[in-house]
Amino acid sequence: MKKKAFLSAGEAARALGVSVKTIQRWDVAGLIPVIRTSTNQRRIPVEAIETILKTQRIGHRCAIYARVSSATQEQAGHLARQSERLEQMAFERGYEVVALIGEQASSLDEKRKGFWRLLRLIEQQAIDVVLIEYPDRLVRFGFSFLEECFGWKGVRLEVVEPPQAQHVTEELTQDLLTIITVLSGQLYGQRAKHVRACMKACLEGAGDGTSE
Repeated sequence: MKKKAFLSAGEAARALGVSVKTIQRWDVAGLIPVIRTSTNQRRIPVEAIETILKTQRIGHRCAIYARVSSATQEQAGHLARQSERLEQMAFERGYEVVALIGEQASSLDEKRKGFWRLLRLIEQQAIDVVLIEYPDRLVRFGFSFLEECFGWKGVRLEVVEPPQAQHVTEELTQDLLTIITVLSGQLYGQRAKHVRACMKACLEGAGDGTSE
């Protein structure tokens, strides 16, 4: 059987382990050669795919971790866009994305499923680098300790937007503001749950005729 010279966007995405949207974004950015069919469909040369795969060297297995705090942010598409930005950055750095982890949870939640999945990948030495957008996407506090621990397993923790150096007073102020913001969000969430529970009880009571 004759080898195909071109792949569709979907086929190229599967071969590279990325999403179709990523292929489309690379096309717009000029990061990958693309031709158009008479029906304006994308076709990517197989040679270009093979070249990309060859440049994904051993030692560059990458896990992407993206997180948003609220369901509202996730519904607004912030999580998806954060993941796409990280995918593009991984491609530009020549990394092979072997895990794309995205979740909606508080940074202080110790039961984050995505975070624990990331730790298991590190324990199994299945990745070489973790790519995140900002330090607080992973943890609010103790980032340097986590970075050191990852290093014990030979895993690099790379931040697309590293934090700027701050004076000790500014750093303490920022930590206090972070604590207040997180705790306020949790308090608001608990209050909202209580209000919803009360409303549900009232509606159920009205439905069965027990309300006065």
